[in-house]
Formats: sequence, structure tokens, C-alpha cells
Amino acid sequence: MTWLFVVFFPLILAAVVPVLKKRNFSGSLAGALGPLPALVLVLSGAEPGTYHLESFLLGLHLGFEEYGRLFLLLTALVWTCAGIYGVWYRSADYNPNNFTIFFLTCMCGNLGLAIAQDAVSFYAFFALMTFSGYLLVVHHSTPKAWKAGKIYLIMAVLGEGAVVAGMMIGVHTAQSTVFSEIAPVTATLSWHHPLFWFLLIGFGIKAGVLGLHFWLPLAHPAAPVPASAVLSGAMIKAGLLGLMHFFPLGLVSFSFWGSVFIGLGLGGAFFGVLAGLLEKEPKTILAYSSISQIGLMLFLCGIGIIEAQLWIIGLPVLFLFIIHHGLAKAVLFLGVDAAGYVKKSRGSFYLLLAGLVLPAITLAGAPFTSGSWIKYLLKDMVELSPGALWINILLSLSSLGTAMLMAHFLSRMHMKIADKSLYRPGLLFFWLGMAAAGVSLPLILGLFYLDVPAIAWIEPLIIWSSLWPVVFGAFVYFFFILKKPLLGRQAAENWPDTVTQMEKAWQKFYPRWEKSNLCDPSCGQINFVYLADRLIFGPAGLKVTCMIETLFRQWFVAGLVFVILILLFILMGSLRLS
Repeated sequence: MTWLFVVFFPLILAAVVPVLKKRNFSGSLAGALGPLPALVLVLSGAEPGTYHLESFLLGLHLGFEEYGRLFLLLTALVWTCAGIYGVWYRSADYNPNNFTIFFLTCMCGNLGLAIAQDAVSFYAFFALMTFSGYLLVVHHSTPKAWKAGKIYLIMAVLGEGAVVAGMMIGVHTAQSTVFSEIAPVTATLSWHHPLFWFLLIGFGIKAGVLGLHFWLPLAHPAAPVPASAVLSGAMIKAGLLGLMHFFPLGLVSFSFWGSVFIGLGLGGAFFGVLAGLLEKEPKTILAYSSISQIGLMLFLCGIGIIEAQLWIIGLPVLFLFIIHHGLAKAVLFLGVDAAGYVKKSRGSFYLLLAGLVLPAITLAGAPFTSGSWIKYLLKDMVELSPGALWINILLSLSSLGTAMLMAHFLSRMHMKIADKSLYRPGLLFFWLGMAAAGVSLPLILGLFYLDVPAIAWIEPLIIWSSLWPVVFGAFVYFFFILKKPLLGRQAAENWPDTVTQMEKAWQKFYPRWEKSNLCDPSCGQINFVYLADRLIFGPAGLKVTCMIETLFRQWFVAGLVFVILILLFILMGSLRLS
């Protein structure tokens, strides 16, 4: 029963929230209490074994197994931070009671999928999280929120369809719904099997993989700040967890899929930086930073696919990376809202900047941080893989780009803080405590919990390799990029996101489409009658039919076709008789 209580406790609270007397405060407090049982279970170090409930769907299997404890820890920590901050969060068009109900429902899905050990239960929790997340994105009911919600929902439905198709193929192939039995079977499949393509698309949409990321830069800025924190800190990691469950990491070497993951990962790492540098809104900058960091995690998975033996080394590093990014990004998103409660004329302004700088330089990989630890171990792994020299160069450039992007974020935050901001010192100091915990917890967990290989922290070479990208990246940004009109204070437009560009292209194309003969004016769709007439009776159609007729007038061609047909009929008859 422990597992059921941990997973479904947020749903119980969601059912209680509407009947509370002090609905606004008590409802928000329920959002903070929801993840506490999961957090207690993970931090207690208990080994509750596994839980099976055969009457739920096709059988509910809950347990830690290989990935569950880490992902439940991350999920519980991020949702706890966001939930506690949500108690004091207030903004325009914000309804604490309604928000908390969907916040708790989404939390239930995220906690459940972290420890689900069978495909059907995983998908049930995955879908609950996804569609509850839509209600968080559109919560403010602004035009910006509705647009972001529409794109989020379209991408979510496409992703859900691909995930269902891939899971059905995997379950049918393995004749089992349990992940521990599916993974060895997928290791025997060929690289071009449709299962891998479906799952890459479905889980790639949720993770924000390059080319499938369109919803992410729109949804993060539109959602309330606590929702943005969990979207980036925990929910997008669900896509990564799905890929880890189904792709045979550490079981077999797939050079093709390893190359795909590495290419998409490095491409996303650089795209996220370049696109983020062209943005002005701090939450959008952080959204593109998440695309960049997910790219690096996907790259790490690619190393584990292309060289199966490296996965033993890479898995603890990936665990540390996931915790490091999830906590730092959640703190930064909450910090965007905390900036509204300080004044430049007070010391709280400098405390806020210090609190923002800590997770920012951690993400950039400054010395003596978890970011530095991860990037050193990542480069150490690359030395054992093919193409080590070029990949190391690209990773160094990625570190430089991350430093520039974090400098850009801090610059935009500095511009955002105005003297008319409210002053709430209690909330600010609470957020500063979360910032300190977000920076220190990955180090503590890596040293004492995750069994990550230690490094010589005070070795000059390690310090220098971590320090120069941060210093040089900040220098390049503040002395060169910030002065450019496109990237500085005078920037008129943000990065042209893919959705906006598609809408503009469609607005230009559609009037021409309506005037063409191919468009049926009654419904605005393809005029198939005209299209068929054009294909059959047009110059090209007549030319093809005349050519076929000329060929069949030749005895050689007609006789050859006749012989082929006779042989085909004989073959079909023999197959039927047998």
C-alpha cells in the first residue's frame, strides 16, 4: 500500500481542495503537501520492493528497479519546491484553487510514471501528466496562453499516438508489458525496426528534442511560474525516461541509433544556445536552455548506445546530470517571479542577483560545481568513444555557449527588475534557501548517493578546463554580443519560433491556394475531380498513355507480359494447392 499512497496522495488532495473553507491558501498548501510522501520514501533509504496489482489495467507494477529511485527523487524535489513557492505565488488571471487541482493531478502522473515498471501503467500516468499539463499551460487564459496551449496539445496528441504505437509493438514483440522483459527483446531487433522510430518521435516530443521542440518555448513562458518550474525541471525528463526504458542502453551496440542520438543531442545543444541568445523574455531564454541541456543528455545516451560497455560509466553521470539540471532550472524559473518582489534601491536586489548567479554558473559548469563535475566526466567518457577529438571540441564550444546564454539570462533579468517592484523579503529569503539547496544537493547526492566517479577538484587542469568557458563566454557576451542591436536593449523582435514562421507562411500561401483550380471553393480543400482530370487528360497524362500504348503494340513486349502473367497464375495455383 505504500506505493499506492505515494502515487495517489496528490489525487486525494485534488479531490479535497474544492471543499476547503479557505480555498485559496489551503488549496495552494495542498500543492506543497502532495509530493511529501514520495520525498520521504526516497530519502528514508527504504527498500519497499515491488508492488503488483493485477486488477488495474493490464496489471500495475510499481518499484524502483534501475531508474525509479532517481527519477522519483528528482520529481519529488522539483514538485516540492514549486508547490511550496506556489503557496505565496500570485499574478494576474491566477486562480489558486483551480491551478492547484490540475497541479496535483499532473503531479500524480509524474510521480506514477517515475516508478511504473510496466508499459501500460507508464503510459496511463504519462497521459495523465501530459493532458493535465495542458490545463496548467492555458491557466492564465490570455491569447498567448491559448496559442501555447493549442500547440502543446497538438504536439502532445501526436506524441501520444507515436508512444502508443511504439509501446504496442514492443509489448507484442516481447509478449510482456514489464520493462525488464521488453528491453532484452528490443536489443535483438534491427536498427530500422519501426518501434524505435515511433518511440523516438513520441518521447522526443515530450523531452523537447531538436526538431520536436516546437511546443516548449511557447508553453514555458505562458504557464504560471510554478508550472514552468515543473515543466522544465521534471516533466520533460519523462521523455528521457521513456527512451531509457525502451532503447537497449548497455545491452547492445547500435551504431546507427548512437549516431542519431549524438547528432540530435549536439544539434539541440547548439540550437538552444543560438535561439536563446535572440530572446528577450527570461522564461523563454530558460526554455531554450532546457532544449540545449536535454540535447547534452541525449548525447550522453547516444554514447551509451554506440558503445554498450560505456553505459556502466555513463549511467551515474546521466543521473547526476538529470538532478543537476532539474533543480537548477526549477530554481531559475522561480527566480523570475521572485524578481518581482525586490527593489533596486535595496540590498535585496543584490541578494536576488547572487541567488540567480549560483544556479546559472552551475549550469555553465563553473569550477567546484556539479556542472563542472558532469562535463569533466562526460569528456572522460568521450575519450573512449570514436571521434573523441571532434566531439571534445564541440563539447567545449557547448560549454562556452551555455555560459553566454546564462550571461544573457542574467542581463535580461537585471533589466527586468524595476524600482516599482513589490518588496516581500520573506519570499525572497525562502527562494534564496531553495537556490542554495538547488546548487548543493546535486553535489551531496553525487558524492554520497549516486556513486558517481570522484574527480580531483583542486587539480589546476580541471579548474582551468571548467573556468575558461565560463569566463570567456561571459566576456564575449558582455563586450561583444550585448552591444549588437539584435541582442541588446534595442532588440525589436525575438527569435522567430517555428510555429510563428509556419503561420506566416500559411497566411501568404492560403489566398493563392483559394484562387487556384486545385482548391474546391465550397470547402477550401483539394478539388479531386479537377486533379484527376488534369492527371488523366493533361499533356503529361496523354503522353504517358500514348507511350504505354506504343510499347504494347510491339510483339516482344506483349509476349513478354503474357508469359509473365501465365507464370504468375501458375505460381498462385501451386501455392493454393500446397
